[in-house]
Amino acid sequence: MTRCASEGHPGPANLFILGPPNGGPVRALRLHHPTKTWVFDPSTVWARLTDDFDQGDELISRVDRLRAEEIARELTTLPPSDAELRVVLEEGASEEP
Repeated sequence: MTRCASEGHPGPANLFILGPPNGGPVRALRLHHPTKTWVFDPSTVWARLTDDFDQGDELISRVDRLRAEEIARELTTLPPSDAELRVVLEEGASEEP
């Protein structure tokens, strides 16, 4: 799980889950803040990560599952379970052009 902070804001601006590396294209979810749901959106995740990294890698931090759950609870949601994550990533990847 990766979180990206916004300069001048204390909390995470974005919360991402990157799929396990498989040698293929990036598979990623992002937290959709208004609905508190996780959506398959690798192109937006990749764009945000590269933009934030270009602004300074201190805006990006990699966190373990426990910390990710703490952050998600602060945002009144939870990350998907490992089984749910696999299903969402596989379904999302199968729908890509």
